[in-house]
Amino acid sequence: MYIENLRIKSFGKLENMNIELSPGVNMIEGANESGKSTIAAFIRFIFYGVPAKERQTTVSWTTGRAEGSMTVNTGNKRYRIERTLFQAGEKSAWREDVRIIDLDNNTPCHVGEVPGEVFFGVDSDLFAATAFVGQAGGAQTGGAKVAESIENLLFSADENVNTQKAIAKLDAARTLLLHKNGKGGRIYELENECENLEERLKTALALSKERLTKEAQLADLRRNERTARAKSELLAKKIKQYETNALVKLFDRMHALEKKVDALEREISESGAPDAGAVSRLRTATERIALLGRELADLEARNDAAAEPIDDPVLAGYEADGGRDGVESEIRGQKMSAKVHTGVGVTLVIIGLVVLALGVIPLILGSDAARWPLIGGGIILAIAVTLFVSAGRSRAAARELEEKYDLDDLDERLTARNAARDSRRMNEFAIADARRRLEEAKKDAAGLFPETANADPERLKERLEALSESSLAAETTRAEYEKQLELLRNMREQLAGYDEEELRAAVDPTVGLDDVDRDNISAVRREADFTAKSAQSLERHAVELEKALAALPQGENSSELSDRLEAARAELETLREKLDAYLLACDKLGEASGNLRTSVSPRLASDAAKLMAHITDGKYTEIGVGGDLGMTALTDSGTRSISLLSAGTKDAAYLALRLALIGMLYRRCAPPTIFDESFARVDDERLAKLLTLAAAREQSIILTSNDRDARVMRGVGRFREIRL
Repeated sequence: MYIENLRIKSFGKLENMNIELSPGVNMIEGANESGKSTIAAFIRFIFYGVPAKERQTTVSWTTGRAEGSMTVNTGNKRYRIERTLFQAGEKSAWREDVRIIDLDNNTPCHVGEVPGEVFFGVDSDLFAATAFVGQAGGAQTGGAKVAESIENLLFSADENVNTQKAIAKLDAARTLLLHKNGKGGRIYELENECENLEERLKTALALSKERLTKEAQLADLRRNERTARAKSELLAKKIKQYETNALVKLFDRMHALEKKVDALEREISESGAPDAGAVSRLRTATERIALLGRELADLEARNDAAAEPIDDPVLAGYEADGGRDGVESEIRGQKMSAKVHTGVGVTLVIIGLVVLALGVIPLILGSDAARWPLIGGGIILAIAVTLFVSAGRSRAAARELEEKYDLDDLDERLTARNAARDSRRMNEFAIADARRRLEEAKKDAAGLFPETANADPERLKERLEALSESSLAAETTRAEYEKQLELLRNMREQLAGYDEEELRAAVDPTVGLDDVDRDNISAVRREADFTAKSAQSLERHAVELEKALAALPQGENSSELSDRLEAARAELETLREKLDAYLLACDKLGEASGNLRTSVSPRLASDAAKLMAHITDGKYTEIGVGGDLGMTALTDSGTRSISLLSAGTKDAAYLALRLALIGMLYRRCAPPTIFDESFARVDDERLAKLLTLAAAREQSIILTSNDRDARVMRGVGRFREIRL
């Protein structure tokens, strides 16, 4: 690949500079501080940008920006690379824009990629250590770091992939997967996680099964409840409609009955028939007159048949003496009087004797005082005798009464006589009362129908039969009227709580009542009640089941656990495969790295030795290259480090090594080789050899401050000379 031109808009101290280049050697000559190194830095800037620490020295001194483009030719395609570095935003952060434009169609390509890595396959550091040769003493390659990148690049086509570090990383990755003792690492964690997830999944599935079972039962209950409720509502609707229709029909019947009652009432009013009640009362009065007539005749007959009681003087006297009670009382009084008189008389006798005794003692003693006791005693005894006489008379009167009256016989005779008298008096009273009641009954009958006044029972009976016949038809009509009126009252009472207009408005002919009639309405009501209770029962069971569901442990999501378990198992399987791959890769990578190290250094040393032999005219034909790219050369005194040789020889050796590295590492395309004051310590003879090597390359850009390089190059061959 070669650069066709450079367009430097602003970079360092350079502004608006255009440089046209060609394949082969391009020699840019200028005085010190004319911008030669800045041009070299610009080429590196276009390919790789600049490190953060170099931005301030890279941007334009006047614009504060680094900006430009480069046109390159890869042999079969041309590209323009544009890059701008500037500060933007409130914090003045650095921003870098880069574009690679395919000039065949003028469209951007390799967006977001580093141009140098796109075209050369190496990073900025390796480019600087190989194709970018600095001023005198800068030909060295960078030692172990570059050597490591070389090994990585040859091994993996990426200089950043270090094989030893890769092995270490693989081992670290293996440790992350599974410790050597098998008790740690991601695989160990996944194995434990799988066991834990399996147990949790088992529990979750059991809970999920129970929940699903209950949810299915709940769904069945709710479905059955809805079915039962819908059926209940339909039956209730039919029942209500049936009842509404029945009430409307009842209203129709009531209105028809009202018309019928009105017609019967008019018929009764217009018939002129006697009042049935009056006829009934006349019948009762007639029957009562007949009954009272017979009763009066019977009483008079019994009274005539009864004998008049005969007067009995003994009974009259017995009655005069007060009857049994009076006689017995008189006898008891006489006996009591006799007893009292006798008792008092005895007492007076005792007292009189005592008094007489008191008078006898003085009399014997011849005292005049004896006279008065004797007189008093005599008076007392006289009174006692009188009392004894009275008591005898009382006892005689009592005996006389007992002998005069046979109390038991007299009582029977008196009772019989009194009964006869009472019976006669009662008959007479009953006859008078019967006559009175008979007259009253006749007056009542005359009050009902005046024409029956003073009529005998036979005439009353005839009149009653005539009146009964005339009112029979009216009575039948009245009875029908009363019956219909009572029925009408019942209907009105039954319909009193209903609004006829609302009922008629509620009639819905769309409600099918084909399966509901008077015969099965009770069964329909029972069925409606049963379905309503069934719906309520189902709802209660559903609520209980919902509570049971709510009380169930929530549990974990079995699907999520299953997914996690499957993911863990898949990850575990993948990691086990990865572990096996890591173990195998560590073994193979270590083996391959060792083989590469043993093969790269000899090849690199051989290529560098050929170039060194050309530069030194065969003086140094054996070159050694160490693992850190340290060089040795076989001298007359033996193998010596290049660092011990002259500065020019050392620069030539490292230039040879760089050219050998370019040939080994740049597999995509060879880069332009940039030499910035790189030949200052080389003599003219070796310079000519080096320029011959430079001319053999696709493009070499030599930046120099003297005319020696151009003069020597004229002896080598054609080149493009650019003066600043």
